[in-house]
Amino acid sequence: MTSSDRTELPEHVRSLSPLGQYQWPRSETEQTIGHLFDKVKMAFGGGQDDAAIDTAELERRSDDALEAAIREALGAVLHDVLDDGYLGWARQDVEGQAKRLFVHPPMDANVLSDWAKRRDIPVLSEVAQLRNLSNAPSLVVPNLERFFGRQVDQLAPLFEVFDALAAHSGRVLVGCNSWAFRFLEQFDEVQLLFGQGHTFPAFDAEALAIVLEQGIGAKATVKSVETGQSIFERDGDGALNDPFLKDLAQGSLGHPWVAAEMLLQGMAEATEEDKDTSDSQLWVQLPAACSVPSSARDAHLFALHSLLIHGPRKVADLDQLLPNPPSNGVWSSLHRNGFVNLKDDLVSCAIRNYPDIRSELSAAGFNLDRL
Repeated sequence: MTSSDRTELPEHVRSLSPLGQYQWPRSETEQTIGHLFDKVKMAFGGGQDDAAIDTAELERRSDDALEAAIREALGAVLHDVLDDGYLGWARQDVEGQAKRLFVHPPMDANVLSDWAKRRDIPVLSEVAQLRNLSNAPSLVVPNLERFFGRQVDQLAPLFEVFDALAAHSGRVLVGCNSWAFRFLEQFDEVQLLFGQGHTFPAFDAEALAIVLEQGIGAKATVKSVETGQSIFERDGDGALNDPFLKDLAQGSLGHPWVAAEMLLQGMAEATEEDKDTSDSQLWVQLPAACSVPSSARDAHLFALHSLLIHGPRKVADLDQLLPNPPSNGVWSSLHRNGFVNLKDDLVSCAIRNYPDIRSELSAAGFNLDRL
């Protein structure tokens, strides 16, 4: 991609953020209270009286081409941010510490691995590969969380990785999810090897507007269910007229891949619209909050916490990582309630509902990730 192909983002989201300096759209307390309030509204059926269109007149819109375009636009932007942070260093065009750390919340796509492959940087998934990459000027280890289990007897592969990386003479960029990193902070090797880590910046309404509008392009006009206004329309001063994207930025915790999935989940079209124009008119609303079932609540919460730390894994592997004997059916229950995806016995976080997962764990007093 040439510089002329780059999406012109606002200055505050063009560069990676040092860990500890992430600008949360809402504080931890506001996130949790907002989630609980949404659950109360859902329980009492509130929130639709003043809507611009009756939700009974809407049916969910699924458009593979549109979804792919939005995800492609977002992926290009995130790759630009990684270019800014790491490309010159990886190609040894600029000075820098030999081992670097990139931390991120749960994601559907493996953005770091995809970026490395596009930039012809070797990607390491097993420690044994280092022997064949000893002369590589740089390489990427995209998922450090895959090399350990939280139990004491499952940490040996992690220390094998640390030993191998310490002995490697080239430059290494290590990726790790933010929940695993919170656990790994207790080990001195993490700070000694990697120093200051970085993460993606928080995307506010302005940044989301640029990315999402580029993905949607001229394919559709997108209006808010609540106000009836176009979510991308601006006033004479260039400010967004509608609050939807601000609410989306806050609801997604500033994570643009979460925002994209929430937008797609809440996208619908009117069932009675003129068929000549319905393809170009879409309605959006924020998805309803998810709630952990009250029955076997602790089993659900411990399962979610383990999943966030260890990343997508097979059911049997995750069951071995739970702090208590696994409860039969817990993953199926979490799938039914919208918290996880379950396909071919592989469990992953339902990214569109990640903010609800984080809020449920926060309200229950679990240790949260830190960005």
